[in-house]
Amino acid sequence: MPISGCPGQDKRFWKPDDIHEAPCPHCGAKIEFWKDDRERRCKACGRTVANPKFDLGCAKWCKYADACVPPKELTAETAENAEKTEKTEKT
Repeated sequence: MPISGCPGQDKRFWKPDDIHEAPCPHCGAKIEFWKDDRERRCKACGRTVANPKFDLGCAKWCKYADACVPPKELTAETAENAEKTEKTEKT
């Protein structure tokens, strides 16, 4: 039986911390992020802020990820993870 939607991004399976608040680095106002938000616009100052807990979930390993997540998103996530790993290995 085929899956009708991506179970990794199905909000029924999310945990409470998959939706979180973070302070805007520009003005300090709270911004609500969902785990699949790459960025949000701060309602207080209008600037775009990257989600500090951005998570593609199963798209990192799922063989059908290219059908639901644009390849540039996966490439950007992979590049960010590689950069973090490289910095960690140097210290």
